[in-house]
Parts: sequence; structure tokens; C-alpha cells
Amino acid sequence: MAQAREVDWIQRSVGVLSLSDRAIITVSGDDAREWLQGQLTNQLDGVEPGGSSYAFVLTLKGRILADVYALFREDDVWLDVPAAQVGALLERFERYIIMEDVDLEHRNDLHVITAQGPSANEVAEGGWPADRLGVGGRQWVVSDADLELELERLTERSRELGGGSVSGQAWSQIHVLRGRPRFGIDFGEWTYPQESGLNPVAVSFNKGCYIGQETVVMLENRGKAPKVLWRWAVESTEPPKAKAAILLGDTVVGEITSAVPAGEGTVGLGFLKRGYETEGREGFTVDGAPAQALGPVEEGPGVCPPPT
Repeated sequence: MAQAREVDWIQRSVGVLSLSDRAIITVSGDDAREWLQGQLTNQLDGVEPGGSSYAFVLTLKGRILADVYALFREDDVWLDVPAAQVGALLERFERYIIMEDVDLEHRNDLHVITAQGPSANEVAEGGWPADRLGVGGRQWVVSDADLELELERLTERSRELGGGSVSGQAWSQIHVLRGRPRFGIDFGEWTYPQESGLNPVAVSFNKGCYIGQETVVMLENRGKAPKVLWRWAVESTEPPKAKAAILLGDTVVGEITSAVPAGEGTVGLGFLKRGYETEGREGFTVDGAPAQALGPVEEGPGVCPPPT
């Protein structure tokens, strides 16, 4: 029941946790900001210190190498990235520093604490906006020495607002319940941006060139993604495992990426192959249980439109 309570906090008030699966890469130097504009999929122009931008880093062929929160400071930019991708990102970034004055550093002494929920902005001053679930969010970057104290301080304030500390299990569950995919679980180096359903929050089609842009624009204007991440409801109390096949009749039309219990059944995220999105929402099965296609991730509650 504690997990259900924590999920409710995030949706109704605020929940706080340390994101141990995220890491910080600092980008500094006179050309840092202009150089980053050519590396990330979202618009960075006009973002002031204290602001942030969510984006992808793509391979040259347009697949997602990592998702990134670019956190802007007075003199540099901190990139909140998947910890498992730090090595690959540093290699990829350094390959495209030619004559620019840009310095990169993995700050393994820094940690991300996030507050997610409608009351997130009331938890504490400072930090950066970071809405990870479509309910409102803020985050802070703290040192090793300050992590425990800051986590307790922010958690105590969240309790005053009707929330509290959130476990990793609740964090995983709320992502699926709200239909907000996670890097390395629901999308990753095997997917294009359009397949992830996160284009509305991670990709700008009104900015200059960036690495991998050609593929993204081609898929957007002249073709369709081979598969797209959808939200699913499965009539089973046992959540299907990752890679469980989604069937329409006897035909495999997709696969589950993550699933969690919800009420008397299960909700999940999973890819639907191109061409089957017009077959209606019923008639699917997963592990022999009836399944309903709830809609693309891009249209779900966990993906907010970018600020206007």
C-alpha cells in the first residue's frame, strides 16, 4: 500500500527521490552553448540560466544515444544524462569538438534529486524545471557531501505539502501508469525519436542542424516510423514481462517494454508495428490475455506539450 500512496503523492501533491540512474556531464568554454545547439535535438536558444531543456542525443543515423536534461547556469551547462551512457556520450561528444572552445567533464561527485507533482515548485527555490511525468517537476544537483542532508530537507518540505519520499518501485510504476517511457527500458539506442513518442517534449523542428537531424526530418516529412510506442491495458493480474509479444490474431504486431499492476489488471507500454494502428483498439492479446490499445504515448498524459 505504501507504493500506491507514493504514486498518489506524485499525481496529487509531490514526491521526492534521488535519481541514482542519472549522472552529470558539465559542458563549459566560450563555445559551449553554440556547440551544444548542434548536438541536441531540442531548441537551446533563449534558455536563460536557471532554465532547462529536455532533448535527445542522437547517433549519426538518427537513433537515440541518450535522453538529456540540459541545465543552464551562468557560465556553463550541466547535462543530466543516463549514468550507463556517460562513456558513450563523452566519446560521441568529443568526436564533434573540432576547433570549438568546449570542455567536457563527468562529475561523478554530483547527484540529481527530483521533486515531481503539482506542488513540485513549492518544495524549494533554486534548481531547474524538469517535468518528467506531465504533472510538474523540479530538480536539484547536489554534491556527495550534501546528498543525504539535502534529500532529507527536500523530503521534509514535501511532507509539509502533503507528499513524501518516493521509492524506486513507485517511480517505475508511475512512469508506466502515466505513459512516460524511460530511456534504457522503453526506448534507447534501438529506437528513433518518432518511435519513442517523446517528440513533443524532446525535438524541435524549428532549429538549426544537429547530429542525426536528417533521419528525424525524413521520418517526419516523407515516411513513417517502423514502430511506435503505445499505451496498453491487459486483462491479467500478472504483468507481462519485457519483450512479451503483442498479437492480433496469430500475427505478432508488437512487443511490451514495461508493465505494472493497475486495479484488477495491468497497464503497460509497448511498440506497435506500422500499419496496425488502423486496426482498432480491441482484439489484441498479450500472453493469452485480452489487451486493449489505449493510444500512442505521444497522446498520453505523461507527455506534455512544450511551453509556449
